[in-house]
Amino acid sequence: MKISAARATLTTEAIAALLNGAIARARQLDRRIWVAVADGSGQIVGLLGCDGAPRISRQVAQDKAYTAAVTGMPTGAWKAYVESIPASEREIIARHPGFIGADGGFPIFDGELLAGAIGTSGANQEEDADIARAGLAALGRTA
Repeated sequence: MKISAARATLTTEAIAALLNGAIARARQLDRRIWVAVADGSGQIVGLLGCDGAPRISRQVAQDKAYTAAVTGMPTGAWKAYVESIPASEREIIARHPGFIGADGGFPIFDGELLAGAIGTSGANQEEDADIARAGLAALGRTA
């Protein structure tokens, strides 16, 4: 019986690149946002906000990173999934804090292994997703 499985984790350099790539794109768009990076278990390992970013966006960015990490899917896809299931199932999900269905969160895979996720908030959802993709691009990844 196999008793362990390989897991990936983001390096310090990868976390910094994700944060800096997203912030750089937000500045290009003249948006004040928060960007959060989670490890593969959904724990926040990096968090950075622009001066003047909405305070509520800090938690939303963290929730997007958490959701993308623990589901292994973009938060926009998670939103579509939740909308497609029966109300009784949605109620179960709603009882667990941290899950959010809004664009701007993406899982980060290293090959087949989930290494973490990025989440951004502070602009509209389309721009949040664009900003998060810029963070991924800083790692040579796409969403």
